[in-house]
Amino acid sequence: MPTNQVLSAAPPGCSRSVIAGGAREDLAVLTLDDRGMICDFDRASETLFRYRRSELVWQHVSILLPQLAGLELMSNGQPNPRLRFLCRIGRHFQAVTQDGEHFASELFLNVLDNMGRSRLLLIVRPAEAASDAGQLASEG
Repeated sequence: MPTNQVLSAAPPGCSRSVIAGGAREDLAVLTLDDRGMICDFDRASETLFRYRRSELVWQHVSILLPQLAGLELMSNGQPNPRLRFLCRIGRHFQAVTQDGEHFASELFLNVLDNMGRSRLLLIVRPAEAASDAGQLASEG
């Protein structure tokens, strides 16, 4: 029986069940293979990046996040340590929509392990959504 294990945490303020259910409109969730090819993505990704799913499946993630071009995203089933570090410190990554609009985003990484085959779950949150969430938390 295949099991999926999430090996790292979801973004602050967001449970795994919320991500899986697609309840957060400001979070785009992409599933990547170990070479950075997009295997799947959710409806929020279609809205954020303005692509249909059929246009991006099996394309490299650098179409959406140019800074990831030429970067080895995974090695031995684990995310690139430098990329993981940059994500954890809140480094903004440039994202590009289909229309060529650029926006700053934060990335969060999760490793999905299904019977020894690792996939990278990449969660993209526009930086302005992240700062709005931080502002709301500080006001509360």
